[in-house]
Amino acid sequence: MTGRVFSGSGPFLMSEPALEASLDALASAVTSQGSVDLVVGIAGGGVWPAAGLAARLGAPVYRVTARHNPSDALRTQATGQVSVHLDAPLADRLRGRILLVDDICGTGATFTAVARALTPRLEPGCAMETLAVCTNTGSGQRPNWSAHAVDDWVVFPWEQPPVGIRLVPLPAPEVTST
Repeated sequence: MTGRVFSGSGPFLMSEPALEASLDALASAVTSQGSVDLVVGIAGGGVWPAAGLAARLGAPVYRVTARHNPSDALRTQATGQVSVHLDAPLADRLRGRILLVDDICGTGATFTAVARALTPRLEPGCAMETLAVCTNTGSGQRPNWSAHAVDDWVVFPWEQPPVGIRLVPLPAPEVTST
């Protein structure tokens, strides 16, 4: 597992308008490759962007709970250990194109663990793709879709900003795909 990079250039602030612009750009890029049958939001941080993408893509949304960070403290390195809980209800068999969504890909371990947990439910020919609003430049794994490459911590609209910390606004989204 490659470690997250915290260069000191942030922490970055993902405002609600910046998030909405990022989701618009991501939805456009994803639909250029065809329709999506199911969006899976990885809780905690992936739930809000998953709901926004599902609405834009006209797909149902489902929630999976995964925990990777040992705490919510600023600039916390990941442990590499991810616990996954499949929230009810989820179909026993999953079909079509499935989009796993998280707020940030720090190392790729969360995507790997969630994909592993969902794999026994996949029908033959099912395609599972990953999407992160942001990807840390130190991540050893790149999601299929991302709007921002970051080299420091990101504070999202649903999070409480750290007291006394100057936040740097993220630039406009620049979607990348693998």
